[in-house]
Amino acid sequence: MKKTALAVVIALALPLALISQNPPAPPAAQAPAAQAPAAAPAPGANPLIDYTRQIKYEGLTLSVVLVNSRTAEVLFQPPMKYSMRARSAQQTVLYIQGTPQKDFDLTTAFTIEQEGQTMQGTSTSIKNFTNGKVPAGQRIDGIVDFTKKVDIAKPFTVKNGKGEVQFVLTAEAIKALGQ
Repeated sequence: MKKTALAVVIALALPLALISQNPPAPPAAQAPAAQAPAAAPAPGANPLIDYTRQIKYEGLTLSVVLVNSRTAEVLFQPPMKYSMRARSAQQTVLYIQGTPQKDFDLTTAFTIEQEGQTMQGTSTSIKNFTNGKVPAGQRIDGIVDFTKKVDIAKPFTVKNGKGEVQFVLTAEAIKALGQ
């Protein structure tokens, strides 16, 4: 029951948070004629953008979110967000999400490479985050824990199967975490 509730909360939280970055334009009748173009969101305004990267496969794009005190606030509801904040303060935690466009053979083996060191992750399924075939249209949600914390000030690469993505955080994103 708790896992189902958590899956529903997460299923709604990430898309809503990403949508909030592109609010609808005001109706044309209300917009002033000489209105300046909309400014880009301020750096750090949406932590999901600052700490999310994508691994693209044929038929699936996995969003990889570096869980930290800022992203836990957006992704999780109490009491889970408090637990995830505490976990991410002690170790590296990734939140994985995607929906395959066609049947996809998923592997939940994730590694992080940084400065020649490789760390193996331990995967926990929230929904459909298990090794094997995931049918098209079935959402994938999971957590990957690493026993050691990466140095976010230095680039690191997340690898999964034949896909990988490099995280190079901006100075603003690093500063927002107090590092």
